[in-house]
Amino acid sequence: MYRILVVEDDRNTRQVICEFLKEAGYAVADACDGEEAIALFYEGRFDLVVLDIMLPKKNGMEVLREIRSLSNTPVIMLTALADEYTQIKSFDLQADEYVTKPFSPIVLVKRVSALLRRSHPINKTTVSFEDISVDFSAYSVTKKGAPVSLTTKEIEILKVLIENQGNVLSRLQILDAVWSLDSDISDRIVDTHIKNLRKKLDCHSIRTVKGVGYKFEVAE
Repeated sequence: MYRILVVEDDRNTRQVICEFLKEAGYAVADACDGEEAIALFYEGRFDLVVLDIMLPKKNGMEVLREIRSLSNTPVIMLTALADEYTQIKSFDLQADEYVTKPFSPIVLVKRVSALLRRSHPINKTTVSFEDISVDFSAYSVTKKGAPVSLTTKEIEILKVLIENQGNVLSRLQILDAVWSLDSDISDRIVDTHIKNLRKKLDCHSIRTVKGVGYKFEVAE
């Protein structure tokens, strides 16, 4: 059974999220502030975190930064802040999803399920290029045999690019493939993730086509 940590300071919202997740068959723990969330994360193994941004004691961005220092556990940011700056900052800190309030608890559960499926796929697919090897079933990446820490979204973008090797994909095409439910997300998020991918992988196979988008070509 998947274990989910819900971090939300509003009691009613927290209870609703927990109830819907439990009804969907997940084991759920909850926290009402950032310090409690970090303490719980240290104590237990969680498969996913639903994390509000505006929290007492430590805000969601601080909690996310702490989580990323420990693991690549999928994180869905939950917040009333819908501005582009906050979204980009969340993804810079390697959040996997971004849900704005008000939201449908049913849709949130669907997002949780979809993210867990992507994080624990069934079919094994391994791809190698340059000095990099990617195991999409394990969501693991190595470079020269050493592990590279990529977020779920970064690996999914890489997979979309590799599956369309040689073809140029626009930012909107990448958004549709990776954030199918998040039509309100700015396409600049794609640029942020591509930048992070290039920095972490230090490769030349992800290329920019000016004014159009990106494509994957194995560097000679």
